[in-house]
Amino acid sequence: MKDKITFSASIFVCFFATPLILYTFSCSVFFFIFDRQPKYNMVISKYLIMIAFASLVFSFPISLYVNYKLKHDGYFTCDRISWMSPTTYVKDLSLCR
Repeated sequence: MKDKITFSASIFVCFFATPLILYTFSCSVFFFIFDRQPKYNMVISKYLIMIAFASLVFSFPISLYVNYKLKHDGYFTCDRISWMSPTTYVKDLSLCR
């Protein structure tokens, strides 16, 4: 494994919420061009919303697991600039700066 690892749970959420955002954008373009909704709009939206919601629910336990696993493997946590910044794990604390 690397000496420096950066992890953020928000990246996990963004990865799984991106299809919903792209579908919403494409549906709005479709609506403005054809003045109607796509054929299976409600079904597709329902499943994409469920995937996005599941990513929100699973991001917290995954973040806890990654934190536990990396600290158990001998990594240290660097100080964060803000609460929104990703967590950086290092093997040696001199790599934080």
